[in-house]
Amino acid sequence: MTLARPHFAAAACIAVAYIAIQSFQWYVFSVSPPEGSPEATLLAGPSTLELTRASLMLASFFAQAYLFLVVCASNATRAPIASILAFLGLFVFCLLEAVLRSIELFWATLGLSAQYSAATLAERSQILDTHATFYAVQHAVYFPLGLSQLLASALLAYTLRGPWSGIARFAFGFNAVRLGLRMIDVYAVGPRFDDLYGTLYLPMVYVVFGGIALWLWKMSKESQPA
Repeated sequence: MTLARPHFAAAACIAVAYIAIQSFQWYVFSVSPPEGSPEATLLAGPSTLELTRASLMLASFFAQAYLFLVVCASNATRAPIASILAFLGLFVFCLLEAVLRSIELFWATLGLSAQYSAATLAERSQILDTHATFYAVQHAVYFPLGLSQLLASALLAYTLRGPWSGIARFAFGFNAVRLGLRMIDVYAVGPRFDDLYGTLYLPMVYVVFGGIALWLWKMSKESQPA
């Protein structure tokens, strides 16, 4: 499928914006006080920086669905089945992220914090149990979420062709390897490397989405105007 130049340019801008949002998230985490107990977190409530971070991250996954649609549509003529499967995997990833982050922001963070502040001691115990249950469920849901993104990234790394496609293949291949190692650490043997992953996370975002953004921008120059 031949896409017009504005689609590639818009998708490249989304990739760059996601890097900026992740950089902002890194900054928020660096200036925020160390995470305390759930009781202290619920009593304090979210800061303005934290709400801004969470809102931007939530919005980014709606935009990424379009980015991934452009990537997969550009590959549909050469590898139609792989491109459809890759988009389904990436759409599931974006959907689950949006659902989890919406629940976390509007219910676990804002809703439960307000309830906890006004609750009795007995009610607070129940709210803490609910809070802990959500994060346990979130941890479990991140397995299919990560797996869907891993498989889709591997498909794109294997099938993408065309001008400058080596950049995109490297970005998606690197992402698949990153996700595979992370899932093995979290769900099979650990987690044992949380600190290392936390240190490398933002640089890896730059590698993956920087590569995708560069490829999309190059494609916008190669494609026909609308």
